[in-house]
Amino acid sequence: MTREEAYRLILAQMRLPPPKFSEEELSSLIRFVQASGIRPEGPGGAPFSLEGRRYLEPLYAERRDRPFRRLVIMKAAQMGLTTRLMYRAAWWVADARRKVDLALMFPTQDAVLDLHKTRFRPMMRSSARMMRLIADVDAVEVVRIGVSNMRFRGMRSGVSVDSIPVDVILFDEVRLMDVATIERAFARVSASRLEGSEGRGIIELNSTAGFPGADIDYYFRRSSQRHWHTRCPNPACPNHKGFVMAFTWPDCVDPDRMVYRCPKCGRVIEDPQDGFYAPLGPEDAEWEGYAFNQILLGPKRLPELWRAYQRMVIEGANPSEFYNSYLGLPHRDPNAILVTGEVMDACRGLDPTYRWPAPGPHPEGWWTAMGVDQRGVEKHVVIARWGHGGRVYLAHLEVVERSGEEAAAFLAHLAREWGVDIVIVDAEPSYDLAVSLGRRLPRGMVWLADYVHDRPQPLEWSDQRDREAIRKSSGEAKWEFWVFIDRYKHLLQAQMLFVNRRVVLPVDLEAKVQELRRLGQRVPVSLGLEFRSHFENIARTTIPRRRRDAEGREVEEEPRYTWRHLALDPHFVHAWGYAVAGLMRRGGTSEVVRPRERGALESTGYQAQLPPDLRPQSPRKAECASCRYFRPNPDGEGMGLCQNPVVAASLGVPPPVRTSPRTVGCHHHRR
Repeated sequence: MTREEAYRLILAQMRLPPPKFSEEELSSLIRFVQASGIRPEGPGGAPFSLEGRRYLEPLYAERRDRPFRRLVIMKAAQMGLTTRLMYRAAWWVADARRKVDLALMFPTQDAVLDLHKTRFRPMMRSSARMMRLIADVDAVEVVRIGVSNMRFRGMRSGVSVDSIPVDVILFDEVRLMDVATIERAFARVSASRLEGSEGRGIIELNSTAGFPGADIDYYFRRSSQRHWHTRCPNPACPNHKGFVMAFTWPDCVDPDRMVYRCPKCGRVIEDPQDGFYAPLGPEDAEWEGYAFNQILLGPKRLPELWRAYQRMVIEGANPSEFYNSYLGLPHRDPNAILVTGEVMDACRGLDPTYRWPAPGPHPEGWWTAMGVDQRGVEKHVVIARWGHGGRVYLAHLEVVERSGEEAAAFLAHLAREWGVDIVIVDAEPSYDLAVSLGRRLPRGMVWLADYVHDRPQPLEWSDQRDREAIRKSSGEAKWEFWVFIDRYKHLLQAQMLFVNRRVVLPVDLEAKVQELRRLGQRVPVSLGLEFRSHFENIARTTIPRRRRDAEGREVEEEPRYTWRHLALDPHFVHAWGYAVAGLMRRGGTSEVVRPRERGALESTGYQAQLPPDLRPQSPRKAECASCRYFRPNPDGEGMGLCQNPVVAASLGVPPPVRTSPRTVGCHHHRR
């Protein structure tokens, strides 16, 4: 090969691939969807159609030359929006002559894997034209499409959020994400090649409705707030100009005839989609916002909707989830926040003589635990002690504004200064910091915390390795002292200590002041007030669970309980939870339980993890196996089920509750 031929070959290889879609086919989202042939349910599924979904037409009408640069959509569940999100993602990366880096953001990595398997791969495989652009459709984290990249990320990993520069970033189910983490992710488009008058890059936020003023509603309130307005068929009615049916629920329903009606004139509304979008927000809003709900799916769905209303709202099963998932409206259960200002004030009055103590071990040798929650350069520290009468005394609060070895050294200094017996430290985002702290203190004193979900017990320690429920953590090869914390169950019991008046707060709570960096300046901050506000910004809620039965029908299962952060990330709440875990590990004995001393942790029930004087009543010695509410494992071994609804209600979880047949100490035991 001559030099000239080699040169031409190199030039040929450097040329961009020929486009698979013309400019006209890429001019709008709806045109691309029709040209690509992508089917919503994959090969063999029905072709794309907007029949019965007129409320989605304005979103599919988006044009390349006038894109939605900042778009927020607050909706009810099962409205076809995730499918549209996949279409929009494919549309942005389908131009083989223009590189676009795109990221799809989901609440968890499990959600990423599920969507990639059940939505992305089948949809792409249904289009021969898209498959010619895709290098490897089975790749999960990064899919190469022509000259562009499509990334799938879970929002729980700081690395996933911070490490990718993108042009387009699309979020799904924002109500399950922290606003602070979302804001961090926005910075990923700051260097985007897609630039317009509204700023750089493309950002879209999608979600089922959540809490008022939080998650998706936080951004929707900053948008144009376009709600679907349905026309009353009566020309003489004021609602003939359009009204939002969800705002009038249940007055827009005639339960006797099971039809929709106008709440003003009573005329039957046969087609709720006979209407239009109208903005209720400011004209100069930063975001373009759309909202719609399951009422728009028509009268055929009304019986199901009405049954859900009766079950979830009238009977009180889950009012918030009905308004969120069916009506697409923000709603919060008044009992969702456990530790309110009133609860805090009551805890301050439990011991009128108690004030912030001076550093040092307690003169009576009270067991002392330190919880550390990591947040970038800030580490939130809570130090608590078991006191008389089974009460927990808040001893110290601190925010450590240091990083790396300097932070580890200062945390170790705090532990020594306060005579701490056990430290529970968040293992993320800096695992190295947590391990460094552990190596600076006596062996067995520092335990790394890892949040898990749907575990049978709130706390499980790594020295319980014989328990099949515990899987080895990736970090345990370097550190052996781990505590696995069921996020919902443990934060529930840690907060219930306040509700049950078991926490003694200093009467001078606000007097704990520290100089911290805020908005680029160092200012004095009351840590007591921050501690209080953090507890007022974490709320209990549920996430619906759905599955498809053998006939392909969607079946609603028992919801999963979880916590949502509201206006801020409540780091002191998590640090408090870690400190309480350290107290529960202690259980009232005199020294740290070493990893090889397993006898001290034989009991595995919820009450068995509490010190005896903290249990609601004196412990019973009878085992769960002899209780009338206990149901053994059908296989004959391992964990059984407690079917006592009182036990489940006290824990804030649905019955039955998993427990060991050998558990003792439950005051609800009945023969």
